[in-house]
Amino acid sequence: MVDVLGVRWLVVLLPLVTAACATSAAYHPQKDCAAGSAGACVDWGDALKARGELPQAETAYGQACEGGISTSCITQGQLLMKRGELDAAEHPLRKAYLEEFPEAHEALADLYQARGSPNDLEIAEELRFEAPAIDKPAVEYVSHFRVDSRGGVGTAVTLNVQPMLFLSRRLDIGFHAAFSFGSGTSELNGFIGYQHFASTWLVPYARVMIGGLPGMPPGYALNYGGDLGLKLCLGPIGHLEFAVGSSRGSPLHASVGLGLNAIFLLLAAR
Repeated sequence: MVDVLGVRWLVVLLPLVTAACATSAAYHPQKDCAAGSAGACVDWGDALKARGELPQAETAYGQACEGGISTSCITQGQLLMKRGELDAAEHPLRKAYLEEFPEAHEALADLYQARGSPNDLEIAEELRFEAPAIDKPAVEYVSHFRVDSRGGVGTAVTLNVQPMLFLSRRLDIGFHAAFSFGSGTSELNGFIGYQHFASTWLVPYARVMIGGLPGMPPGYALNYGGDLGLKLCLGPIGHLEFAVGSSRGSPLHASVGLGLNAIFLLLAAR
């Protein structure tokens, strides 16, 4: 499932990009929607919604939804919910939910919240817990630039594993390797951490690590420490992160890192 997230995003965005590029004088959203253009149905739905013709807008968004534009499934479902058609709203919302969009999880949670039974409320809570993490990669590769308290510079790489089964990506484990150009010290560590999804794009985290210092004499090779950081996420693509930390090998350091979905590395290696 993870290895096709990027492809799914392209499939969802392509009809929208195609619609945005439709500059022909013959372009007519209503007629082109009736002719089977999902992108035109989005434009026609937007126009109808702006004019307050909501039932007709629902139909247009429904056609766009069936044409593969998941954001229109969400809009159609929300319009149906506004007029109390909860059962009818579930199909388009669930269609978008299966495409793993945070907004779809939130909209489906609103539907279960509106139904109001204890079981529905529990499902709504679970959906909201999953929502900000659902579109993030299960495995990330991160390249860091580091500066320590003495002004020395270095680099580091992190392989971060964060599947949904780890409390919806709240827990993460992985491997971390660092090298200081000034001291020549290198570190090889394993870590475990906790991530807090403040939003779909803002994720502070804390990690503890333990490992070794290759090349150090016996009795001095054990390494341990931790990091506090902040990720600025871009869905399934990756993130930019800032962190401060300390370990035996590098007592105090700050870093900036660029993380990418590890599937991109696998694709590049083919």
